Amino acid sequence: MAMELPNGRRLIGCAAALLVLGGMSPGVSRAQLHQPTFECANTGALRVTCRGSFVDGTSAAGIVVRVLDKHDRVVYVGNVDTLGRVTFRKPDAEFHVVFDAGQGNVLTILGSEMT
Repeated sequence: MAMELPNGRRLIGCAAALLVLGGMSPGVSRAQLHQPTFECANTGALRVTCRGSFVDGTSAAGIVVRVLDKHDRVVYVGNVDTLGRVTFRKPDAEFHVVFDAGQGNVLTILGSEMT
């Protein structure tokens, strides 16, 4: 489908997509650009703050974050907020945090690896 522009030129529907995809480096797929990133850090007062996002800049708001103890029992469930973060009380014992972005994109961070 084409659209007439004021100067008499025509814009073809897929032209914008070609411009976006044309800017990608060879060998970089759209799936690779939508990879999740996730990091957690101790933020003092027995709190942990985690930040989640996607490489392509897509918001991770709403993504489920689970905190599990060493026996894989859920001790906290929360969602990434609109700023890309989730904060929870640091468990007293060994724990790990799971960021589940779906479609096989599950990232896990051990409590012992946090700064």
